[in-house]
Amino acid sequence: MSKLTVVSDQTVAPEQAGQVEEMLKPQGGRFINGLKELSDQEVQQTLKETEVMYVRDPRAERFKTASNLKWMHIPWVGVNLVLADQAVVNSPVILTNGAGVIAASVADQVMAFILNFSRQMPFQWEAQKRKEWSWKELNALGQLDELTGQTCGIIGYGKIGTEIGKRAKAFGMRVIATRSNPQAPAEYLDQALSNEQLPELLAQSDFVVVTAPLTPETKGLLGKAQFEQMKRSAILVNIARGQLVKEQELVEALRAGTIVGAGLDVFEQEPLPASSPLWELDNVILTPHSAGMFKRLEQNSFKFFVAQLQRYIKGEELKNIVDKKRGY
Repeated sequence: MSKLTVVSDQTVAPEQAGQVEEMLKPQGGRFINGLKELSDQEVQQTLKETEVMYVRDPRAERFKTASNLKWMHIPWVGVNLVLADQAVVNSPVILTNGAGVIAASVADQVMAFILNFSRQMPFQWEAQKRKEWSWKELNALGQLDELTGQTCGIIGYGKIGTEIGKRAKAFGMRVIATRSNPQAPAEYLDQALSNEQLPELLAQSDFVVVTAPLTPETKGLLGKAQFEQMKRSAILVNIARGQLVKEQELVEALRAGTIVGAGLDVFEQEPLPASSPLWELDNVILTPHSAGMFKRLEQNSFKFFVAQLQRYIKGEELKNIVDKKRGY
């Protein structure tokens, strides 16, 4: 492999750029660290010569210009924005993602949602602000509970789902999940169900956690009918994509007491509009699509890309290859 051109569409730290530059020296290759400072003409010429791209700002026009592109890496998990461009889907370009890099962080946030509801932390924080000793009120509320023996149902059991299962088992929970291939080996699972057995998962679960990718098949996966299949005491947690849940129908279910509550990190529209009723619901804990954030996110994401690039240079199979037709 010679004269390999690798481009990061946005600037990375000098030490990260240095790693790639050293790796490319034996091939006589080059690394372009960001496109922002280049003129339009320079961007066009660079993209035409690009074989590998580290993409954090996917743009259809750039993909069309990159006629020599063979591999594109997206550092996050969801690739629906990239695959919205049918030209990408139909192209021979290899697409990989950062699945696994943020799995632990996302799983931690899922457990934070679960623990906040099981221990009624929002109620207790509000009492703290009022300087009220809320023991009697909590006792009367009757919703404080332990996690041991409760069922965590996970919709989609990939890298993130597995990390959630690992943590749930550590809390003594029973873990069940729907999977495209329920017969495939999986850690931490007490019961694997097919995607068609979703109603069974909903009926059994005390906490329903959505981790499935957004595809045409999963869009609007959970709505009124599915909420009615859940226990009235159940909590919904969504850290996947907002479009998997019919948001207005969720609002109605939360208001009607069809389910007890929801922990939401993703929404149909982001940022969540100030007019959304979700802001005002006492039985909702929401976060601004922050589940994947942690201190070393940028470093770890690029570290994974560097390891991938090493495989590419050696002609080895890349990890996390996305099936562009299936969307994950």
